[in-house]
Amino acid sequence: MEHQFNTIIAKKYGVDEAILLHNLNFWITKNEANNKHFYDGKYWTYNSMEAFTILFPYWSKRQVERILNSLIDKGLIIKGNYNKISYDRTS
Repeated sequence: MEHQFNTIIAKKYGVDEAILLHNLNFWITKNEANNKHFYDGKYWTYNSMEAFTILFPYWSKRQVERILNSLIDKGLIIKGNYNKISYDRTS
């Protein structure tokens, strides 16, 4: 599998952040094209920590969590919860 990233974003925010942001952007754009996962005026995507570690085998779950939190803290992504089941904590 190949992973890509924007070098400008990598220089400003970090390589890990740029890699994950590129992946998230792909899926959000795909959802927009297919009119899926539209909530509160935005298109969304989701994945589990385990799925991210399969997609990115060079990261642990803890590293994925750190990268996601970094993207949130830097205002590059936002976090939401749109589950139909109240105990589902997927965000």
